[in-house]
Amino acid sequence: MLSKEKAKLLLVLHAHLPFVREPRHERFFEENWLFEAITETYIPLIQTLRRMNEKGIPGTLNLSISPPLLHMFSDALLIKRYTKHLQQLLILSEKELERAKSDRAVLEVARFYNSRLRSISYIWSEIRADLISAFAALEKTGKLNLFTCVGTHPFLPAYQSDLGSIRFQLALTVKAFEKAFGQKPKGLWIPECGYFDGLDALIQESGFEYFFLETHGVLLARPSPEYGVYQPLRTTAGTVCIGRDQSSSAEVWSRKDGYPGHPEYREFFRDIAFERGRDYLGDYFYAGENPIETGFKYYRITGEESKKIYEPWRAFNLTATHAARFLSHREATAAKLSPLMKETETPWISCPYDAELFGHWWFEGPQFIEALFEKAAASSYLEMASAAGMPGAASRKKRYVPAFSSWGEGGFGSVWINSETEWIYPLYYQMRSCFRECRSEKKLSAASKELLAQMAREIALFMASDFAFLIHNQSSKDYAEARLREHYNSFMILYHAFRDGETASKEVKEIMEKDNIFPWLQEKEYRLLF
Repeated sequence: MLSKEKAKLLLVLHAHLPFVREPRHERFFEENWLFEAITETYIPLIQTLRRMNEKGIPGTLNLSISPPLLHMFSDALLIKRYTKHLQQLLILSEKELERAKSDRAVLEVARFYNSRLRSISYIWSEIRADLISAFAALEKTGKLNLFTCVGTHPFLPAYQSDLGSIRFQLALTVKAFEKAFGQKPKGLWIPECGYFDGLDALIQESGFEYFFLETHGVLLARPSPEYGVYQPLRTTAGTVCIGRDQSSSAEVWSRKDGYPGHPEYREFFRDIAFERGRDYLGDYFYAGENPIETGFKYYRITGEESKKIYEPWRAFNLTATHAARFLSHREATAAKLSPLMKETETPWISCPYDAELFGHWWFEGPQFIEALFEKAAASSYLEMASAAGMPGAASRKKRYVPAFSSWGEGGFGSVWINSETEWIYPLYYQMRSCFRECRSEKKLSAASKELLAQMAREIALFMASDFAFLIHNQSSKDYAEARLREHYNSFMILYHAFRDGETASKEVKEIMEKDNIFPWLQEKEYRLLF
């Protein structure tokens, strides 16, 4: 093994949240999803990667950022509101310091949160509230490989009978990334890893060089891959894909045995929002009568009903142990596979996760990443690699046909296409039919073209897989159904305004202000829907 090139370990994080923007209300509950992710995942990732760069730790983290997130990162209203949110958290942290004076153990955690929020506030100020530029700067150092995800995150197999809609979403994908980073994306995260036969040709057509698949999408490929998921495959269309290593997934995702469930780590479900009361927290941390999570959590998982006080430094120290264990298992895989491969071949091990797992759901996740890279730097067997190298590692002679697959429950499409969600797709096709009807008119005014562009935005937002996922999981089901019907109703308002020539009504203006994603969208993109 040592005489060969080191195996490649791909740590892949997929960053995505559904598009949320509500200018009609000063405080909107769902915007907190974005604010939590910025505070607990995105800025901590920037801090982690900067430390790694300062210490000279080699290796590259692969980060996919979805187009909705790219827009929200640069939306002036959301940036202003997050800045206020951070200020409110700092004020609350000072109150917590005062409250915890009589309890030494709790006071230590309160001091930790206060210091941490001051650091995050400093970074936010230093990068001038510009996460996109901060990530771009890290890519220039070699610490990041940036790529993206399809459009508004649709589950593509649900739309395979309508290839125009998929081409439309892919066009949005390329332009959103190019607008953000000044270059076309080379890599693609397929939403929910949802793949169907022939999708690779559409991906290749849009200029992408590589993408990621669920494990069985590769294992069931034709012909059967010699090394399973441990080598990039070139598809019949010429693009390159790689499948997820299931063992590395289980070590992190498993509810029973995954690292984030260790008793020393922070308990996610004990936030002070549900313990302090409105008089103490203030109106800012309430949406109507419902408390909004603050991120102040004082307990560790413990494994018992009586939770023990969280000890941050013990938890952070534990991440080094788990990182070492994770790395040793990947090294064992590489050591087993390498002798079976040709001299010119080396194992590639793909370990993809939702980015928000690291920091938000698993508070200590960013420290785990840093420890993993540190330990991999001393490994004789593998290195933390950029996925941009996958096309060079794939055979140019052999071609494969990946199998229909997803990383959802059951491995196929039942999470997004089932008896609870079957009402969604007829509404989508009705919108498509109405859109085509409007576009069939030969002479269009500038105002009519703006209406068409907004109708296309509503179609794109309606297609997001997040809503069907929430409905199936019975998690925020009412919200998900309301969002779908809202985009449908907004589309129909726009449609009737188009038919009646009422292009500047109050309702139309409110829809355009609220759903302002892809502000550059023009006929070049939406014509693909015809």
